[in-house]
Amino acid sequence: MTTIADLRARMRIDLQDPDGDRWSDAALERHLRRAIAELSRAAPREERVTLATSPGSRELDLSGIAGLIGVDRAEYPSGSEPPAFRQFTVYGAVLRLEDGPLPDGSPARLWCRLVHEADASGCTLPAALEDVAVLGATAFAAAEAASGTLEQLTLNPGTAAGYASLARERETAFRQLLRELGGRGRLRAGRVRVEAAG
Repeated sequence: MTTIADLRARMRIDLQDPDGDRWSDAALERHLRRAIAELSRAAPREERVTLATSPGSRELDLSGIAGLIGVDRAEYPSGSEPPAFRQFTVYGAVLRLEDGPLPDGSPARLWCRLVHEADASGCTLPAALEDVAVLGATAFAAAEAASGTLEQLTLNPGTAAGYASLARERETAFRQLLRELGGRGRLRAGRVRVEAAG
């Protein structure tokens, strides 16, 4: 399984910094986390999350769902066949079920979009998106180098311009891939209301 160390190593190859002379691990991880966060908005991790309801309340607290981007479907009660999808609204960290039976404390299931994660134990990005994350992260690292914010300085006058060119090229490609990923059709059933034919 790919880890954040594997992604960092791929960044170092692309940035021609295999020994870590120019970027610290912490700096590369910061750029990776930014790229993964941006990538997650276009191609999020999709997961079903089960939450307990409160008897007599239609409101669910979403604050405990780490990395939540959005909710696409709400199922209550959970486990019905076919699934009992409900209309809902979200305001801040509260989801309100707008129809169906009044909750009695039994669980609801939410179909969520979440931010991807990468750490020492693994990465939730599909293999096909790992290169996209590395592409974006190297663009951000090169932009930082071009702006002269790195602690280490160089006497090579062409370095800043070279990093600026690399940053522009990679960020353009990264943004294009995000647009393509974000343009793919996704079912968003949360607020769909079907009117009966009259």
